[in-house]
Amino acid sequence: MTVQAGMAVPVLDIERGIARLMGNSGIYFSALKRFATHMEAARAVAAQLAQGDHAGACRAIHTLRGAAGLLCAGEVHAVAGELETALAHGHAAHALLDELDVALRRVQACIAVAVPKDSAAPAPPVPQATMRNVPELLDRLGVLLDEGNSAALDMLEKYGTVLEKVLDSAAWETIMAAAQEYDFERAFAALQAARSAGIG
Repeated sequence: MTVQAGMAVPVLDIERGIARLMGNSGIYFSALKRFATHMEAARAVAAQLAQGDHAGACRAIHTLRGAAGLLCAGEVHAVAGELETALAHGHAAHALLDELDVALRRVQACIAVAVPKDSAAPAPPVPQATMRNVPELLDRLGVLLDEGNSAALDMLEKYGTVLEKVLDSAAWETIMAAAQEYDFERAFAALQAARSAGIG
């Protein structure tokens, strides 16, 4: 399903998003549900700018743009890109923030219709054998993070209990927080740092 706003870029191109994940619709819809945490981004960024937190606003928009790009939420991705450029050049952002809020409401409506009701089913229990395969698990997680593949989020959630045991709490929290913000580069760097320090 592809939903478009008039003749503009698609609000949400589900087919393309699933194709980017090699046809894995489960991973795509899980990531799409997590995208719901960004729905107040325009208002949050407006508040940051009002408080003088320009750097924080830029980071938030960069994260949103990356998340929208991964999921093929074209309209949000396009407006966030314009806003990121405007902020980088010190231009006024009020009109673009309004556009972004409208784009987010549109994609929110699409997600409400598109996400299968059974996509919230819990992940199966982690096999006991997984504890013996930690190096392989960390290798695979590293590959996914390095690729910027949102499947890394599903792996972090599925094997969270195991990973939290083998990584120290600070490393685990950093990796998980970065991945949930679709900042896979930061998550990968934190994982590499933990492994270099002999953790996991």
